[in-house]
Amino acid sequence: MRVALLGVGAIGSLLAGALAEGACDLVLYARGAHGRALATTGLLWHGLQGDSEQHSADRWVVLDGEVPEPLHGCADVAILCGKSDSTAALAVAAEQLLKPEGIAVSLQNGLGHAEILVGRLGRHRVLAGSTTHGAMRSGAGEVRWTGEGVIRLGSMVGSELTPGDRRISHFFDALEEAGLSPEQVFDAEAMLWAKLLINVAINPLAAICGVRNGELLSRPDLHQQAIDAMQEAATVALAEGVDLSDFGFEEELDEVLVATAENRCSMLQDVMAG
Repeated sequence: MRVALLGVGAIGSLLAGALAEGACDLVLYARGAHGRALATTGLLWHGLQGDSEQHSADRWVVLDGEVPEPLHGCADVAILCGKSDSTAALAVAAEQLLKPEGIAVSLQNGLGHAEILVGRLGRHRVLAGSTTHGAMRSGAGEVRWTGEGVIRLGSMVGSELTPGDRRISHFFDALEEAGLSPEQVFDAEAMLWAKLLINVAINPLAAICGVRNGELLSRPDLHQQAIDAMQEAATVALAEGVDLSDFGFEEELDEVLVATAENRCSMLQDVMAG
């Protein structure tokens, strides 16, 4: 299986290092100093147990601009991990890289990314996704897995993609082999809103206060503010008709905070990077 990772920041680098351990061929769409490091010296990947692995640059192909014609139609799966403002451009790259029946997955924070992919590829080729894994880039060409989570994937409404589809089953096998704990969900909208509520609770507060995720749990004042922010956002979801009856607000938040206690959330990492 060939997997294209589009937008290789912290989460994209985590996936690259994990998938590189298996049999997947990888194409990485990355720019800047990190992209140059991936293309020349490779990736220093630190695991959860203190283990480290240096993946050499010949483990993947790195792109930083236009997709060259020889790579058109080469990928079975394209995973978008980039920032929200890059989705439209990454969707174009996904369309070029994917085989005619290849599937695209958005693992980005926020809403609307899967719909952009649907606009280019159709519902039968798109999965919505979210992840609670924690990762930090320590520098160019280096990433640290800071919290074990899951990758949740769901089909879009009206999609013909089902858990029994061989494309999904092969992709799940690759994620399982990489230790990334994939889960199939059946309400993609609720899944995306649930992840958004967690992001609303953690990211702005951690970025403003300059703290790691664990401090939002250990400090009662910050913990209450996180819960309040999440519940305020939930009123919007409920007004939109999203079913959150299975979402345990404080329980879900605390589970992520414990698992990613040493992590600096992506928003804080962006602030620290200027």
